[in-house]
Amino acid sequence: MPDDVLGELVDMMFTALAPVIVMGVTTVGMAVLFASLTEGLAFPALALCCSAIASARVGIILAYRRRRAAPPLSSADIRLWESRYAWASYAFAAVLGLLNLLALLEEEPLAHMLVVGLTFGYGAGLATRTAVRPAICTISLLLVVIPTVAGLLTNADDLGAQGAVVYLSQALLLTAFTIAGLETVAYLYRTTLQHLVTRRDLIRLARQDMLTGLPNRLLLQDRFEADIMELQRSGHLVALLVMDLDRFKAANDQFGHLAGDALLQAVAKRLRSTVAEQDTVARIGGDEFVVVQTGIRHDDEARALAHRIVRVLSAQYQIEQNKVQIGVSIGIAIAPRDGLELEKLASCADAALYIAKRQGGGRVMLWAEPQEGTMPVAV
Repeated sequence: MPDDVLGELVDMMFTALAPVIVMGVTTVGMAVLFASLTEGLAFPALALCCSAIASARVGIILAYRRRRAAPPLSSADIRLWESRYAWASYAFAAVLGLLNLLALLEEEPLAHMLVVGLTFGYGAGLATRTAVRPAICTISLLLVVIPTVAGLLTNADDLGAQGAVVYLSQALLLTAFTIAGLETVAYLYRTTLQHLVTRRDLIRLARQDMLTGLPNRLLLQDRFEADIMELQRSGHLVALLVMDLDRFKAANDQFGHLAGDALLQAVAKRLRSTVAEQDTVARIGGDEFVVVQTGIRHDDEARALAHRIVRVLSAQYQIEQNKVQIGVSIGIAIAPRDGLELEKLASCADAALYIAKRQGGGRVMLWAEPQEGTMPVAV
């Protein structure tokens, strides 16, 4: 499962604070009531345990919310918080199951009635809160239902025929509703997961070039803004390399559009393998590509990357049965010298690219602003 989808599913569990508080208060109240109706220390001890676990669950949820407001959680962080939630849920369910069993073993019809109602309420709330993580939901529910059904069946054995029918019926109903509830949990999980994955794919497609898999203009803008923020913090430079393929149209006309698409995909693959991991490669249209180079300290680093790209992209391609030779021209603008906005830098780089294309292609041009005007400079 993708980490971002898992994160959303875990988020859903941690949104349910009020039901956790209500269930904790109700269960502690039940334990206190049973303690007043019976002798011994079992119910007071369970009341203390339940109070401590319920408080811990509330504390975990609040801590998660504070942590979620900080930088994004890693995959390991998400699974750690899910594990904390799960074990707290199991602990509460185990105490509740034991409470139900002990109450059903007491000869208190009021306690028996309250136990059944509490179990149904717990099951309904659990399915609502944790259906998105079915394993947690199933284990927690069984930890409560199995001891409760065992207590009901014990009463069915100890009482006469009429009482046996009542308790046996309750045990059967609880079992049937549990099975039906788990089917509902599985359905809700599948539906939610499908919705989240579909939404994730749609968001990704809206920010990604469908042919090459590279970022499109929208994602390029987002990443560029993040790079500029880092630039302002670190004082490093950001280079915008705008490139246009030479002789691509001729190759596309000669070998066909399918070969042209395969050629663009091959270009994208070579670009990704040429730039640094932190740099962004985007396709902004037709045979136009952009590289955002970050963390550099001098123009020479942008020049070096541009010349390396020219060399790599100009090497021969094998497209189906055809050998294809193209080239690339590149215009470069540097932030913050040439601007801090993507549109301004792109305009400068485009102007430099235009000159590179007019001079025959296969060239790298750096935009510069001398004192008496603006002009691209061959590099």
